[in-house]
Amino acid sequence: MKSWGKSRLGMALLIIAPLSAAAELNMVEGHWETIVQVQMKGGNFPIPAIKSSRCLTRDDPIPNAQSNMRCQIKDRVVAGNDVSWRVECRDDQASMAGTGKVTYAGETFSGAMDMLVSKAGGDESMQIKYTLRGNRVRACAAAPARPK
Repeated sequence: MKSWGKSRLGMALLIIAPLSAAAELNMVEGHWETIVQVQMKGGNFPIPAIKSSRCLTRDDPIPNAQSNMRCQIKDRVVAGNDVSWRVECRDDQASMAGTGKVTYAGETFSGAMDMLVSKAGGDESMQIKYTLRGNRVRACAAAPARPK
């Protein structure tokens, strides 16, 4: 009976090992350019696309523009080629909270982020939808060597 159990365990490991390797995020690390299209619920005027760029890695795959708000990424989940997260931001005038998801395909990604912006100390709020597109443009610059 023991040998039958060991062989079943071995077969299970042979099946699971390729699945975990295949589940790795299909993303080429490097310097990425992100183009964000912004839509405000109820907004009647077009908002120009926003471009940003930064290095993205498998450890830090969430595209975000530099902002003067203090933001915290929470509940980051990588499932296959999808990366999803929850974000909370605030400054002296407003707070923002929402969720985002992008799907990577090697050197490109696409996705969306939905945010609720609330004015500090007031009852005013606004829903904003961000459509995200990105592409890898080059390798990240190497960090300068530290003096010894």
